[in-house]
Amino acid sequence: MAAYYETGHVKNVATFLKYNQFLATLGAAYNPSNTTITLPSFTTSQSLGSAKQSAVNTNKENWKDATNNRTDEFDPLPSFTTQILGALKSTQATQQTIDDFAFLVGKMQGYSNSQKSTQNSKTVAPSTIPTIDPSNPTPINPTKSNSQQSFDQKIEHFEKMILILQTVPSYTPNEVNLQIISLQAKLANLKLLNKNAEQAKSDLKAALIDRNLFFYAKDTGVLDLIKKSKEYIKSVFGPQSQQYKTALTFKFVRVIPKKKSK
Repeated sequence: MAAYYETGHVKNVATFLKYNQFLATLGAAYNPSNTTITLPSFTTSQSLGSAKQSAVNTNKENWKDATNNRTDEFDPLPSFTTQILGALKSTQATQQTIDDFAFLVGKMQGYSNSQKSTQNSKTVAPSTIPTIDPSNPTPINPTKSNSQQSFDQKIEHFEKMILILQTVPSYTPNEVNLQIISLQAKLANLKLLNKNAEQAKSDLKAALIDRNLFFYAKDTGVLDLIKKSKEYIKSVFGPQSQQYKTALTFKFVRVIPKKKSK
């Protein structure tokens, strides 16, 4: 989300308060018949607008936290599943089982079938591992498959890996973090973190829509109502009046186009 846009929204909230303070100085002369632009109505709207902006800020921070927590847990998965593969290879698992597991490791790292190494384990050559942007699970290197890199798909791959391990009686590592019960707990945590991040994203979107409609909706949004208020001031005091000229000094930024605020 661009800093400019959020700065614009915050500025509008602050300017709205100042505009209401200006209207109060006009006294009883500011008495529009349109109840949506009266000072009491604007005072209520200013409080609501401030609350809606605060809700955006809060949900944005929650989204950042949830997304960062998810990233911290998902980023090590390619390396960790390679460790598990090593543990599996040290058992009496069949070569087919190892190959099946290695195939999923390759998917976890973002490789398609045609890009897998033809070496014994059929894992991807280390030199071809793509760079991953933490904010985007898609590999930056365009030559690699990105079809298996969503968080949901990574969860699916990991779950299939656990199912494969459960078919290998000799897979009983002494290392706690590699034991099946630990892997199942990790899977549950991955699902929870992904769910939390997606919910936080939805909550943020809802808060943004609510704030944007309130300020920028055609005719009913705060910015359009303030335009009507300024027109009323011009009608009462005159276009050359100091009151109208002062009203025009309160600048609002239409951050969201009208067609996107409906």
